[in-house]
Amino acid sequence: MKHGELYTIPSDWDGGVSVPLIGTNYCHANYRNVRGRADITVIACVLRGEGRIQVDSVVHRPKAGDVFILRKGSYHEVTALPDQEEYWTYLWFNVAGSSEGLLAAFQLWEKSLVADAPLEGLFRKAFRLVRRNRQGDSEQVQEGVLLVLTEILIALSRLLKSRNLKLSDQAQQIKQYLDQLAEPFDSERFSRSMAMSYKQLNRVFKQETGFTVYGYLLSRRIGQAEMLLQDTSLSVSEIAFRLGYADPHYFSNLFKQKTGMTPTGFRRQAGHR
Repeated sequence: MKHGELYTIPSDWDGGVSVPLIGTNYCHANYRNVRGRADITVIACVLRGEGRIQVDSVVHRPKAGDVFILRKGSYHEVTALPDQEEYWTYLWFNVAGSSEGLLAAFQLWEKSLVADAPLEGLFRKAFRLVRRNRQGDSEQVQEGVLLVLTEILIALSRLLKSRNLKLSDQAQQIKQYLDQLAEPFDSERFSRSMAMSYKQLNRVFKQETGFTVYGYLLSRRIGQAEMLLQDTSLSVSEIAFRLGYADPHYFSNLFKQKTGMTPTGFRRQAGHR
């Protein structure tokens, strides 16, 4: 469940990019929203609380001050974490049309989360614009909101550049290795493959991505497990083996530790959504 304000911005534009909806979500503890293959991009600024997002197989936990991006054409899942004293609250834009090119132009296509992004003021700028012109020319409002969206994307791009978060060739190689790994993780084999010590690899990868090597691999595999539990009839054991875990019981405990549910419980809940 959720509540919050919602503003529709009509537009007669046939091509390009538009922002048909903006709003505020106050997400209750049981809130969950899933888009199997999204036909829009969502860009949101978190004001309070903490939640969980999944974009394809990548999982993040956006908190107050973060901006998250759910890109068009991907699997989206947005979930409020339980046991919070306040609603998980965020401002959001729905971006329709050819948003792929717009995100790519600002080197944001592969970004799902930008932590500590002080952009609440820009998001609220769009809300003020819409409120002031609710009875005005909808095309002018649409144009104004698009300009604010562009300001947000420029600010995110500059923020990432200032933090040097564009991955180096070395970090890209590490990420590619982990993305393609379909067997139990072996730190010694990994180090030999990269021709560096595991400690050095971990330091390089965390410095550039914010994840430890194992943390990134675990987040990716849990995301893949959730997709397989929802979209296939594979048994929990088969999913564990497919993701590189020889012991299904260990995999189940790990899954529960990270999601709060057993794989079977997650599948049951997903089937009732």
